[in-house]
Amino acid sequence: MRGLVFLGVFPVGIVIQKFGGSSVADAEKFRRCAQRVTEAIAQGDQPVVVVSAMGDSTDDLIQLAESVAEGPDKRELDQLLATGEQVSIAMMAMTLKASGIPAVSLTGQQAAITTDDVHGRATILAIDGSRLQELINRGNVPVVAGFQGVTRTGDITTLGRGGSDTTAVALAATLGGRCEIFKDVDGVYTADPRLVPSAQRLPTVTYEEMLEAAALGSQVIHPRAVELAKKYDVKVRVLHSHLPGFGPSNEPVGTWVVSESQHMEARVVSGVVVKKDVARVSLRGVTNRTGIQSEIFSPLALAHLPVDDIIQEDDGPSTINVTFTMDKRDIRDASPIIHRVAQEINAQAVRIDTGLVTVSAVGAGMRTSSGVAARLFEAMASAGIKVENVTTSEIRISCIVTEADGQRAAAAIHSAFGLDIPMPQDRVTESKPLNSTISALQ
Repeated sequence: MRGLVFLGVFPVGIVIQKFGGSSVADAEKFRRCAQRVTEAIAQGDQPVVVVSAMGDSTDDLIQLAESVAEGPDKRELDQLLATGEQVSIAMMAMTLKASGIPAVSLTGQQAAITTDDVHGRATILAIDGSRLQELINRGNVPVVAGFQGVTRTGDITTLGRGGSDTTAVALAATLGGRCEIFKDVDGVYTADPRLVPSAQRLPTVTYEEMLEAAALGSQVIHPRAVELAKKYDVKVRVLHSHLPGFGPSNEPVGTWVVSESQHMEARVVSGVVVKKDVARVSLRGVTNRTGIQSEIFSPLALAHLPVDDIIQEDDGPSTINVTFTMDKRDIRDASPIIHRVAQEINAQAVRIDTGLVTVSAVGAGMRTSSGVAARLFEAMASAGIKVENVTTSEIRISCIVTEADGQRAAAAIHSAFGLDIPMPQDRVTESKPLNSTISALQ
């Protein structure tokens, strides 16, 4: 991650409350979200609200852009997409004011969120929190547009899918507070309940587990947001946007994302993640010479096209096969680059497959447990599921399977590791928020 500068010295008690698009899809949902803000104030917190565009409005704006231009200019697309959050911040501020809460809406530019100039996937470089702090000191609730910022030359940028999460965590690090991510689910589950009905809510999950899950397709928190939270030890809690933050007996609800040292006990596998819309690219018969990997992947990096898992295998005395996965939505832009590179390096064959999903078991306990892979593959075999590719990290095992087998694979792994059993609801003690200037990341 690039250097990120946070400016200012701020008091404790600040909570960043982020509401996603489905949580602010209509007027009634805005009122329910405003109730969460009211509850935070009643508890003595000083809320700062971050909102996404309403409902599916971002998708609607993309469709509108594509109706006039195939592959619309990315700078102009950012200009268009940023309007979605501008609607939301005004709506939320008006809703809060109607509830008697002073509020001021701010675009990314007005909130002094500075980014680089990579339109559509910009990275936050700096945040000057002085205006936000001034508003808080005057008793206002700042309502900040997520997903957007501005370059040093004044161009509007967007942060890419899930960018509002990144905005929220970055503001929490800047202002020295915790972050609450409000969703239309009440926490992080052992699997997507729509795919695995027996999935259980996790009381806590580590930054590492959440980062792996997010990178593998979990849509609870964006991976860039988790990276920032881990870097600056920002405590994050995932909550339901339309339900109170505590149960009837004052028990905590939702899921805390914490450091591994605060995790009561590392589970062998804490969750199963299914990543849909996976594309697999294979370059076969590639001469294995020094620098060949750079020749393959540098052009994709220059085009800001992210690659997920990479597998390299021998294909003869001096040739290799290189296989990698990426989001199917990026294939349209990546395909001409891939074919050009294949021709330049004299690859014997190129193959691009879609209709695949990645099913992954994630758990910090994998570091110290044996037999995890054996149990996973036994479960897949018993379910009659063919595994196309396998990749691993220290705390996850990922299998590529066909779309038709994705749900069955998730259920099989989920059951094999006993994730159907309800979890004890641990309490998490919040650590002291940051209260000093945060220097640039190196």
